[in-house]
Amino acid sequence: MAGNPAAKVIVHLPADTLPIRDRLHAESVPTYEADLRFPISYLIDKNIRGGIGIVGIPDDRGFGADLVFTNPEIFPSNARLNPRVLSFDIETDPNARRLLAIAIHGLGVDEVLVVDPEERQLPKSAVGYRTEREAIEVFIKRIEILDPDVLTGWNVIDFDLAVLARIARRCRIQLSLGRTDSTVQIREAQGFFASSQAIVHGRVVLDGIALIRGAFMPFKNYSLDAVSREVLGVGKAVEGDVRDRAEEILDKYNNDLPGFVHYAGTDARLALEIVNKLQLIPLAIKRSTLTGMTMDRVSASVASFDFVYLSQLRRKKIVAPSVNSANYHQREVHSGGLVLQPSPGMYQNVWTFDYKSLYPSVIRTFNIDPVSYLAGPESEDPIETTNTARISRDPAILPSILDTLFEEREAAKREGDPVASQAIKILMNSFYGVLATPVCRFHNAKLANAITSFGRYFLRYAKDWFESLDYQVLYGDTDSVFVESGIESDSEAYEIGSARAADFNQELSAHVEKQWSVESKLTLEFEHLYSKFFLPAMRKSKQGARKRYAGMEYPSGQVEFTGMEVVRRDWTDLAKEVQRELFQKLFTNEPVDEYLREYVRELRAGNLDEKLVYRKGLRKPLSKYTKVIPPHVAAGRKMERPGKVIEYLITVDGPEPIDNLQHPPDREHYVQRQIRPVAEPVLAALGLDFDEVAERYYQQDLFANVEE
Repeated sequence: MAGNPAAKVIVHLPADTLPIRDRLHAESVPTYEADLRFPISYLIDKNIRGGIGIVGIPDDRGFGADLVFTNPEIFPSNARLNPRVLSFDIETDPNARRLLAIAIHGLGVDEVLVVDPEERQLPKSAVGYRTEREAIEVFIKRIEILDPDVLTGWNVIDFDLAVLARIARRCRIQLSLGRTDSTVQIREAQGFFASSQAIVHGRVVLDGIALIRGAFMPFKNYSLDAVSREVLGVGKAVEGDVRDRAEEILDKYNNDLPGFVHYAGTDARLALEIVNKLQLIPLAIKRSTLTGMTMDRVSASVASFDFVYLSQLRRKKIVAPSVNSANYHQREVHSGGLVLQPSPGMYQNVWTFDYKSLYPSVIRTFNIDPVSYLAGPESEDPIETTNTARISRDPAILPSILDTLFEEREAAKREGDPVASQAIKILMNSFYGVLATPVCRFHNAKLANAITSFGRYFLRYAKDWFESLDYQVLYGDTDSVFVESGIESDSEAYEIGSARAADFNQELSAHVEKQWSVESKLTLEFEHLYSKFFLPAMRKSKQGARKRYAGMEYPSGQVEFTGMEVVRRDWTDLAKEVQRELFQKLFTNEPVDEYLREYVRELRAGNLDEKLVYRKGLRKPLSKYTKVIPPHVAAGRKMERPGKVIEYLITVDGPEPIDNLQHPPDREHYVQRQIRPVAEPVLAALGLDFDEVAERYYQQDLFANVEE
């Protein structure tokens, strides 16, 4: 990539490349692309990203596959895939050592295989087997007959398949769920936040949780019950306030077999319905065809960028450095986006304008690309970036890729294809992050900082432009600017907002052309009109709080929150409900004091205990917390099988997990730490005091008790 000639070294076996690469590195000889696995390199050479065309004569080698080709001609092909999807879920004892049942749902089947040595009467949807071995063998046979392309479920790799594989080994049978005789292999996640991968030959295993996280779909809790309630409006088939689901499942298995079968079957069904409702598998397929990754690896942003970029680099006869080679650019600190200081307060008819895909648009406008980056001073007429990087004007790879993706996304929007649109958006937005990631072979701090530096420049440009027209800019963040319209009529303000965006874009294009002699691909869009808009101050300060605001969107009338407690997972449902209701009343000029008093009274009476649950994710294993022990960690250490998200209550004896509660809730904690923080900004806007409003009834009740 520096313009020097490179020698190509060919070895007899792919495995021979690593020892040679390491010997070269030991002699300070840089290598290029020597870390790429042979199959990936081969597919990149052929630019095959999904569908594959094969020309050749098949032969039968007895590998268990339908067709076997030896050295055929292969090429890219547009394959329309409508995969056969099957969901399954297992139930075990609380220690996950004994298999109780395997539920299967999909492809016309809704069945529960129950391990029942006592041969009790079962519902029609269930079949009993005396041993775990028999149930697993029947499950394997069901998979073979139903022949799904995709296996899915909830935490299906780290729990269901991992436990099944362990029990199968104990029963001395081979867990063969693929289209060959190979045993299921599980590659455990490398890193606390990574996802595990299951290797099932001829099929792909897609975990529902991983699909949702990889698609950047935010949920306050990624448990099956929580996501199901939010997406489908129904939850798991359990009764009452379940504190220990594992014990409840075992109790149902022992004493209520029909209820147990219903519970097990519901889990498998809900997982599949969520995956279908959110179109997660079509999204994974589209992302796979865009990036060349298999469907279970589409969230691997660095590997995806590698595939897309290297395919184009090969056409230019250029090779890229190997990962971990000494051929790194000098590292620098990465600078993020600009956040303008907010002006706290209550406002009317506020415009929000957003730069459309800001960072990808900057890359396209200024030809930012690993190949176009000019490391030395010698060059004719370069593009000088706002962080003093120098960019060639010759056609580059990354801007060309993004130009194509922009066109494809606009076409997807016109055709009403939200899946394709979302897949392309995720890919485009990953490009800046990849360039800023040291583990990427194309990592270049100068380029990453050029992108964010331009972003900061154009946010300031927008601020200055609106202020030059005597508008007050209330706030700005990375790619968005919030402007007080000064117009009393919301309908009039709505119409004028679009006109202001058009005027701005015309002047922006002229400015970019004059300053850098390039065509601007930047567009500022009129995003929202908030008929009522609130910027809170920081707690115990008069300065505005960044990345936090609430507004009533026009014309829908819906109250939208950004950065507030109502949209944060680590705040309780109690705080979220209060905040949502208080802002609704604030924006519609309804009184808030009576509502708040009654709510606090209900809390102290113990009528709102189901809303007191905290949910907090672990950033590392529990054992790694040594110096500081946060409440969720203290609660997690009281659990038998803690997950990555801890659900707990603050009790009179401290934090306790909801599946092992020993003491009553500390309700005063929730008054002061949950209700007070979300109520005070609204009360302050109305000139009210929390203690006077919320404590009045409480004090009266105390005096009443004394009189008695």
